Amino acid sequence: MNVAVNTNQVQCWYEAFRSHFMAMGLKLGYRNEEISDIIGQFFLDLLEKNIDPQTLNNPKAYLSVAFRRKLVDHYRISRKKCFIDADKILEEFSVPSVQDTLEQIQANAELISQIRKAYQKLPDRCQKVIYLKFYKGLTTEQIAEQTGLTKRSVYNNLFEGVKLLRKELNRQFSGFQFPAIVSILPLLAADGLF
Repeated sequence: MNVAVNTNQVQCWYEAFRSHFMAMGLKLGYRNEEISDIIGQFFLDLLEKNIDPQTLNNPKAYLSVAFRRKLVDHYRISRKKCFIDADKILEEFSVPSVQDTLEQIQANAELISQIRKAYQKLPDRCQKVIYLKFYKGLTTEQIAEQTGLTKRSVYNNLFEGVKLLRKELNRQFSGFQFPAIVSILPLLAADGLF
Protein backbone atom coordinates (compact mmCIF):
# COMPACT_ATOMS: atom_id res chain seq x y z
CA MET A 1 0.00 0.00 0.00
CA ASN A 2 1.19 3.49 -0.77
CA VAL A 3 2.09 5.59 2.29
CA ALA A 4 0.81 8.78 0.64
CA VAL A 5 -2.60 7.18 0.13
CA ASN A 6 -2.65 6.13 3.81
CA THR A 7 -1.68 9.65 4.93
CA ASN A 8 -4.46 11.15 2.82
CA GLN A 9 -6.98 8.68 4.21
CA VAL A 10 -5.94 9.38 7.83
CA GLN A 11 -6.22 13.12 7.09
CA CYS A 12 -9.74 12.58 5.77
CA TRP A 13 -10.68 10.56 8.86
CA TYR A 14 -9.21 13.30 11.07
CA GLU A 15 -11.35 15.95 9.41
CA ALA A 16 -14.45 13.74 9.40
CA PHE A 17 -14.29 12.43 12.99
CA ARG A 18 -12.40 15.10 14.96
CA SER A 19 -15.56 16.85 16.16
CA HIS A 20 -17.12 13.49 17.11
CA PHE A 21 -14.01 12.60 19.16
CA MET A 22 -13.94 16.07 20.74
CA ALA A 23 -17.55 15.58 21.87
CA MET A 24 -16.66 12.14 23.31
CA GLY A 25 -13.75 13.58 25.28
CA LEU A 26 -15.60 16.65 26.53
CA LYS A 27 -18.51 14.46 27.62
CA LEU A 28 -16.05 12.41 29.70
CA GLY A 29 -14.71 15.55 31.40
CA TYR A 30 -11.50 16.22 29.50
CA ARG A 31 -10.49 19.84 28.90
CA ASN A 32 -10.42 21.24 25.33
CA GLU A 33 -6.63 21.38 25.09
CA GLU A 34 -6.19 17.96 26.63
CA ILE A 35 -8.66 16.21 24.33
CA SER A 36 -7.16 18.00 21.29
CA ASP A 37 -3.75 16.61 22.22
CA ILE A 38 -5.16 13.11 22.70
CA ILE A 39 -6.91 13.24 19.32
CA GLY A 40 -3.74 14.43 17.61
CA GLN A 41 -1.73 11.63 19.21
CA PHE A 42 -4.44 9.10 18.29
CA PHE A 43 -4.23 9.97 14.60
CA LEU A 44 -0.42 9.98 14.68
CA ASP A 45 -0.52 6.49 16.19
CA LEU A 46 -3.01 5.49 13.51
CA LEU A 47 -0.61 6.69 10.83
CA GLU A 48 2.19 4.60 12.33
CA LYS A 49 0.00 1.48 12.28
CA ASN A 50 -0.27 1.85 8.51
CA ILE A 51 -3.84 0.48 8.38
CA ASP A 52 -5.22 -0.43 4.95
CA PRO A 53 -8.43 1.63 4.57
CA GLN A 54 -9.84 -1.04 2.24
CA THR A 55 -10.03 -3.54 5.13
CA LEU A 56 -12.35 -1.33 7.19
CA ASN A 57 -16.05 -1.87 6.45
CA ASN A 58 -17.19 0.75 8.97
CA PRO A 59 -14.36 3.23 9.68
CA LYS A 60 -16.45 5.35 12.09
CA ALA A 61 -17.22 2.35 14.34
CA TYR A 62 -13.62 1.08 14.19
CA LEU A 63 -12.10 4.48 14.93
CA SER A 64 -14.66 5.22 17.69
CA VAL A 65 -13.82 1.98 19.51
CA ALA A 66 -10.10 2.57 19.05
CA PHE A 67 -10.44 6.15 20.33
CA ARG A 68 -12.41 5.01 23.40
CA ARG A 69 -9.59 2.59 24.17
CA LYS A 70 -7.12 5.45 23.79
CA LEU A 71 -9.14 7.49 26.32
CA VAL A 72 -9.28 4.55 28.74
CA ASP A 73 -5.51 4.07 28.44
CA HIS A 74 -4.94 7.79 28.98
CA TYR A 75 -7.19 7.75 32.05
CA ARG A 76 -5.42 4.73 33.54
CA ILE A 77 -2.01 6.32 33.04
CA SER A 78 -3.13 9.59 34.62
CA ARG A 79 -4.70 7.76 37.60
CA LYS A 80 -1.58 5.69 38.11
CA LYS A 81 0.41 8.92 38.51
CA CYS A 82 -1.94 9.98 41.32
CA PHE A 83 -1.26 6.94 43.50
CA ILE A 84 1.49 7.10 46.07
CA ASP A 85 4.12 4.44 45.81
CA ALA A 86 3.79 2.19 48.87
CA ASP A 87 7.54 1.46 48.87
CA LYS A 88 8.31 5.17 49.16
CA ILE A 89 5.93 5.50 52.11
CA LEU A 90 7.55 2.54 53.84
CA GLU A 91 11.01 4.04 53.30
CA GLU A 92 9.91 7.36 54.80
CA PHE A 93 8.40 5.74 57.87
CA SER A 94 10.94 3.03 58.38
CA VAL A 95 12.28 2.55 61.89
CA PRO A 96 15.86 3.80 62.14
CA SER A 97 18.56 1.37 63.11
CA VAL A 98 20.04 1.40 66.61
CA GLN A 99 23.22 2.93 65.18
CA ASP A 100 21.26 5.75 63.50
CA THR A 101 19.35 6.40 66.71
CA LEU A 102 22.54 6.56 68.80
CA GLU A 103 24.17 8.92 66.29
CA GLN A 104 21.09 11.18 66.35
CA ILE A 105 21.06 11.24 70.16
CA GLN A 106 24.75 12.10 70.21
CA ALA A 107 24.28 14.88 67.65
CA ASN A 108 21.33 16.25 69.64
CA ALA A 109 23.33 16.12 72.87
CA GLU A 110 26.15 18.08 71.22
CA LEU A 111 23.71 20.64 69.85
CA ILE A 112 22.00 21.04 73.25
CA SER A 113 25.40 21.45 74.89
CA GLN A 114 26.39 24.16 72.43
CA ILE A 115 23.06 25.97 72.83
CA ARG A 116 23.40 25.78 76.62
CA LYS A 117 26.89 27.36 76.40
CA ALA A 118 25.57 30.07 74.07
CA TYR A 119 22.62 30.69 76.41
CA GLN A 120 24.95 31.09 79.39
CA LYS A 121 26.91 33.80 77.53
CA LEU A 122 23.78 35.96 77.20
CA PRO A 123 23.24 38.97 79.45
CA ASP A 124 21.17 38.16 82.54
CA ARG A 125 18.15 40.16 81.38
CA CYS A 126 18.04 38.21 78.06
CA GLN A 127 18.45 34.88 79.86
CA LYS A 128 15.59 35.77 82.19
CA VAL A 129 13.05 36.68 79.48
CA ILE A 130 14.06 33.70 77.30
CA TYR A 131 13.67 31.41 80.30
CA LEU A 132 10.24 32.82 81.14
CA LYS A 133 9.07 32.75 77.52
CA PHE A 134 10.34 29.36 76.37
CA TYR A 135 10.62 27.34 79.57
CA LYS A 136 7.75 28.70 81.63
CA GLY A 137 5.63 29.44 78.54
CA LEU A 138 4.58 32.89 79.72
CA THR A 139 3.17 35.52 77.40
CA THR A 140 4.90 38.85 76.92
CA GLU A 141 2.33 40.53 79.17
CA GLN A 142 2.87 37.96 81.92
CA ILE A 143 6.65 38.38 81.68
CA ALA A 144 6.23 42.15 81.95
CA GLU A 145 4.06 41.75 85.06
CA GLN A 146 6.43 39.27 86.70
CA THR A 147 9.65 41.17 85.98
CA GLY A 148 8.40 44.74 86.22
CA LEU A 149 9.72 45.45 82.71
CA THR A 150 7.63 47.16 80.10
CA LYS A 151 6.25 45.05 77.26
CA ARG A 152 8.61 46.87 74.90
CA SER A 153 11.61 45.95 77.09
CA VAL A 154 10.51 42.30 77.10
CA TYR A 155 10.28 42.34 73.29
CA ASN A 156 13.67 44.01 73.00
CA ASN A 157 15.34 41.53 75.36
CA LEU A 158 13.78 38.55 73.59
CA PHE A 159 14.87 39.90 70.23
CA GLU A 160 18.38 40.69 71.44
CA GLY A 161 18.74 37.30 73.19
CA VAL A 162 17.63 35.30 70.16
CA LYS A 163 19.87 37.39 67.91
CA LEU A 164 22.89 36.77 70.15
CA LEU A 165 22.09 33.04 70.38
CA ARG A 166 21.87 32.77 66.61
CA LYS A 167 25.11 34.72 66.17
CA GLU A 168 26.99 32.53 68.67
CA LEU A 169 25.66 29.29 67.19
CA ASN A 170 26.50 30.41 63.66
CA ARG A 171 30.03 31.14 64.84
CA GLN A 172 30.36 27.77 66.62
CA PHE A 173 28.99 25.79 63.70
CA SER A 174 31.04 27.54 61.00
CA GLY A 175 28.31 29.48 59.31
CA PHE A 176 25.52 26.94 59.75
CA GLN A 177 22.33 28.99 59.70
CA PHE A 178 19.82 28.78 62.55
CA PRO A 179 16.91 30.77 61.14
CA ALA A 180 14.35 29.00 63.36
CA ILE A 181 16.18 29.18 66.70
CA VAL A 182 12.94 30.44 68.29
CA SER A 183 11.13 27.28 67.17
CA ILE A 184 13.68 24.93 68.77
CA LEU A 185 13.97 26.73 72.12
CA PRO A 186 10.73 25.27 73.53
CA LEU A 187 11.88 21.79 72.54
CA LEU A 188 15.23 22.33 74.21
CA ALA A 189 13.55 23.60 77.36
CA ALA A 190 11.99 20.16 77.72
CA ASP A 191 15.48 18.64 77.50
CA GLY A 192 16.68 20.71 80.43
CA LEU A 193 18.46 23.50 78.53
CA PHE A 194 17.61 26.03 81.23
